[in-house]
Amino acid sequence: MDRRLSLSRLAHFLLVSVLGVFILIQAKPLLIPLVFALFFSSMLHPLCSWLERWIPSRAVSILLAFFIALLPIALIVTYFSVELSDVFRDLGAIGERLKRGVTDLLKIISTYLPINPGEQEEWLRKNTTALIDGGLNLLTSSLSSSTFFLASLVLVILYTFFLLLYRTAFKNFVLIQFAPDHRDEAKDILGAIQKLTRQYLYGMLLVMLILAVLNSTGLWLIGIDYAAFWGSLAAFLAIIPYIGTTLGGTLPFLYAIATASSWWQPLAVVLLYMGIQNIEGNFITPKVVGNSVDLNPMMAILSLFIGGAIWGISGLILALPIVAALKVFMEHITVLQPVAELLGSGLYRKKNVFLEQYDADQFRLINYFRRKEKKKPSP
Repeated sequence: MDRRLSLSRLAHFLLVSVLGVFILIQAKPLLIPLVFALFFSSMLHPLCSWLERWIPSRAVSILLAFFIALLPIALIVTYFSVELSDVFRDLGAIGERLKRGVTDLLKIISTYLPINPGEQEEWLRKNTTALIDGGLNLLTSSLSSSTFFLASLVLVILYTFFLLLYRTAFKNFVLIQFAPDHRDEAKDILGAIQKLTRQYLYGMLLVMLILAVLNSTGLWLIGIDYAAFWGSLAAFLAIIPYIGTTLGGTLPFLYAIATASSWWQPLAVVLLYMGIQNIEGNFITPKVVGNSVDLNPMMAILSLFIGGAIWGISGLILALPIVAALKVFMEHITVLQPVAELLGSGLYRKKNVFLEQYDADQFRLINYFRRKEKKKPSP
């Protein structure tokens, strides 16, 4: 084998990579609704298939499935709209009370810690306003992103409808891209990816429902106003792994500082969300979602960082299922199987798997960038 690198192959790989990222960024207004539609169509596919047993028209079955699925969403959006109007009506007064609440909280802390009153006043003057305004701006920007998503909902619904209507044609188009002797494997890959995304999305919906009940009940017992709203909002934000749970607990904590009548209530909110987060991470999500997204924590965080950098909040939501689907695809490509193993969970326990299973030329990525030997003409 020629061990020299092929500059043309290396340049081709770099060009395709840079061009791919550029397209993902520039075409995100088109691609984000399409990817959401792919996931939604995967979720609705079993319901549509069941309805088609009784309704001969596929289009009518899809519309009926939309009605069944979107009715709860419409009720939830209506509820949030009513609650948001009440919260925003008092937002200015809440901000002022929040600043006073933080001031009182720091004064209580200063009685137990050796903090100079002059230094405390200077710190408050410089940082409290920025801290509170930053929190309120974060809430506003998050809600604006949600509003942008809702504005794109019509496009997502249209994409989903046509993906379900033409799903057989699309699947056959993908299959003919493979040689006949590889089509069974291609069907297995498509089926595994569809099963993975469906299990992940159904699981996340159930996790959010459980978290909404736990959060709302806890906030109600503590005595926080709009307990159902803050609890449901925190549950919805949990769809953004790691980041969403923290943000979902920060918002009711700030609200508790601004509106609570006793100092123990904001502290109870912190303890409530810390406890629920531990329960969710160690028990609820592993039991409900299972191993549908079989990624180790490092790769999950890296995926979130890249997804957020390219597609913003939508990228944070879509990063894990997309990378998990790519992992399933890599598991069926010989040269990429070590990469799929590197993405998987339990990597610490499988630290020797690369030397034991993948220490061969067909698994070395560098071989793709080496020059191919030219066949000598036969005499």
